[in-house]
Amino acid sequence: MPSTRTPNATHQKLLDVGAELCQTVGYHAFSYRHLAERLGIKTATIHYYFPSKADLGRELMAGYREQTAEATAALDREELGAIETLRRFADIFVRTFEDGGRLCLCGSFAADYNTLPESIQREVLGYFEDNERWLTRVLADGRARGELAFEGAPAEAAGAFFTALEGAMLAARAFSDPGRLRRTAESWLALVQSAA
Repeated sequence: MPSTRTPNATHQKLLDVGAELCQTVGYHAFSYRHLAERLGIKTATIHYYFPSKADLGRELMAGYREQTAEATAALDREELGAIETLRRFADIFVRTFEDGGRLCLCGSFAADYNTLPESIQREVLGYFEDNERWLTRVLADGRARGELAFEGAPAEAAGAFFTALEGAMLAARAFSDPGRLRRTAESWLALVQSAA
């Protein structure tokens, strides 16, 4: 359930720092004490906005879903070709990683999926479904226009591309190589770009 408190500066700072910690160290690796110390507030203040850590995590993930939906809607409005649209989508992941080695918030939560509260699990799964549905449409439209050429169903290609991006973020962190993510995206795009 969303926070019923009116959003204010403290509420937003809690979301910002909570997202940073989830994306850099993981959901289970920090506590409200860590948040309180970072922001110079009491843990009781955090509980006022987010009675439980599950409330914080669910709101973080719901907000991330909304931000990504806005980003993909903006890409649709630009009416770019399929390859450029997919490249710009991949750039969202690249920029995230370039911001202090952060993982996609959804990918970070997905790593802990089996131990997450159900409310967060629903948001994580919804994020994957939202993006794969959007990618499926972009891929199907691109193939129909002759811009893309790939075997199999667009939904399968969408899942493969999205999985490649999420996995490349993890590998980029392990290898301390931010370029790995962009190279993965470009290699995948080269495979589906039509020669016509």
